[in-house]
Amino acid sequence: MEETVEEPRKPLLHRLVEVTRAYAPLGFTSFGGPGVHVILLRRLFVDKLKWVDETIFNDLYGLGNALPGPGSTQLAFSIALVRAGILSGLLAFLIWSLPGALGMLALGFGVRQIPEKLPGIVLALFTGLNAAAVGLIALAAYNLSASTITDYVTRVTLFVAAAISCCFEAQWLFPTMMVGGGLTTFVWDNERVQKGLRSIRRGKNATPVEEATSVPASPVLLRGHGEGRKSGVYERDEEVELDTLPHNSSAHHHPDAITPVPDNIIASDPATVTPHTTLRNRSASAAAPLSRPMTPPPESAHPASSSVKHVTPTTAINTYFTLSIPGGLAFLGLFVVSLTLFLTLRSHLPHPPHTFDFFTSLYLAGTIIFGGGPVVIPLLRSYTVDPGWVAPRDFLLGFAILQAFPGPNFNFGVYLGVLAVPSNPVLGAFLGYLGIFAPGIILKLAILPVYARINKHPVFRSILRGVNAAAVGLLWTAVWRLWRVGWLVDAPGGVGTVGVSLDGDGWWGVVAAGTFVGCEWFRVPPAIAVVGGSVMGLVWYGVRAA
Repeated sequence: MEETVEEPRKPLLHRLVEVTRAYAPLGFTSFGGPGVHVILLRRLFVDKLKWVDETIFNDLYGLGNALPGPGSTQLAFSIALVRAGILSGLLAFLIWSLPGALGMLALGFGVRQIPEKLPGIVLALFTGLNAAAVGLIALAAYNLSASTITDYVTRVTLFVAAAISCCFEAQWLFPTMMVGGGLTTFVWDNERVQKGLRSIRRGKNATPVEEATSVPASPVLLRGHGEGRKSGVYERDEEVELDTLPHNSSAHHHPDAITPVPDNIIASDPATVTPHTTLRNRSASAAAPLSRPMTPPPESAHPASSSVKHVTPTTAINTYFTLSIPGGLAFLGLFVVSLTLFLTLRSHLPHPPHTFDFFTSLYLAGTIIFGGGPVVIPLLRSYTVDPGWVAPRDFLLGFAILQAFPGPNFNFGVYLGVLAVPSNPVLGAFLGYLGIFAPGIILKLAILPVYARINKHPVFRSILRGVNAAAVGLLWTAVWRLWRVGWLVDAPGGVGTVGVSLDGDGWWGVVAAGTFVGCEWFRVPPAIAVVGGSVMGLVWYGVRAA
C-alpha cells in the first residue's frame, strides 16, 4: 500500500533561510504587475520547488482575489505561510515587496527633477515593457484557466466574469463576481439539481441512477471528457457517475467494482481523480484514454503491489501554520476595530493631523480595493490628488514609471507618501506602505485558518471552484485593460503622459504575442521576457527615429 508521510519538522531558522533563498530573487525580478507575478510564483513554487500543489495554489489565488488588497502579494505571502509558518510568511512579504518599495521611495525624492515631458525613448521602453506584460498576463490567465475549468459551469462562470468585467468598471464588481461564481457552482453541485438534470437527459424510460453512498453528492466535481487538456482538466462528453461502494470482500471480483478514495486524495481536484478510483463510466467509450496521463490509481487497488512511502509536503498545510480559528477571528476583530477606530477619529477630530489623515486614507484604500493593482490607481488618485496632497503631474509620472519597478503595484503608496508628507517624507513613505498593505495581510491571516481546516469539505470545494473560476476571469480582464492603455505617449498639449491602446501599432502586438509564445513553449524566464520587451521598445524607437 502507498503511504504518505509528512516531512520531518524543520527548525524555525531553517525555514526562514529556506524562504529567504526562494524569495530573494523574486524581490528584484518580479516586473510586469500582478498577472506576471502569478506566472513567476506558479513556476517557482508549483513546478520547481513543489512547495504547494496546483490545487492549493489555485485555492490561495482565488482566496486572495476574493479579499481586498494586492492579489499577487497575498498569494506570495500565503504560499510561504502555509509552507513555513507565520513568521516565514511575513519575511516573504517583506522580501517580496521591499526592493520595489525602496525604488518608489527613491523615485518620490527624485520626481521633482524629472521633466514634465518624458523623452520619447523612455516612453518606448516603458511601452515595450507593457506589451511584454500583456503577453505574460495572458499566459497566466491561459494556464490558470486550463487548471481551473473542470466542467461546463466553471467554463461559463469564467467567461461571464471576464466578459462583465471587461464591459464595466466599478469597485463593487470584483467581490460581486466572486460571490456569484461561488454561489453558481454551489447551486450547480446540489444533489437535487443534478438528479433533475440526469432525469431530463435520460428521459422517462431510463434506468434509475444509482446514488453514491460514500461521498457527499457533488457529481459535477467529477465530470469527465474524452479529450483532456494539458492541465488534466476535462468535461462531460459522456455519462460519468458515482457508483455505490461495495460492502463485501467479493466486490473486488465484480466487473463493476470500484475502489474507495483514500483520505489523502482531494476529490475536487480533477488531476487526482481517476476512473480507477471513484468513477464508473457508463459510456461505450469508457476505455478511451485521456490525452494527458492522469494520476495513477492508489496502490490499494493493486493488493500485490509493494508498500511505497513518499513525502508529500504540499498537503500538510497545518504542519507549520498552526493558527487556530479563534486566532483567525482575533485577526478579523483587529481589522474591524482598527478600521472603525481610524475612521471614527478622523471624522470627529476637528483638525486631524495630516499624517494620520493620509494613513487613514491609504488604510481605507487597502480595505475596499478588490482586483489588485489595476484597480488601486484610480482610487488612490481621488484620495491623494483631489485633496491637493499630490500634484496631478507627479501622480501621472509616478504611474507611468511604476511598471519599471519590481514587486506589487501597491508600492505606489510609498511614492505617494513621500509626496503627500513633504515635512517628513520617510515617515510618509512608511505610513503609505503600512496603510495600503496591512488590511489585505490581516484579512488573509483571518481567513487561512478556516481554509486550512475545511479545504477538503465538499461544500467548501464546491464554492471555491466557482470563486477560482471568477478570479481567473478577472485576470483576463487585466489583459484587456492593460492593452487599452499600454502605449505611453505624450498627452495632448505636451504636458504629462497618457496611455493609449497598443493596437495603434502592430509592433506591440508582435511583442505581446512573442512573449506569450516564448514563455509558454520555449520556457523563456518571465524576467528575461520583460527585459526583452523593453529592448523591443527601444528597437521600435530606433527604427521610427531613423
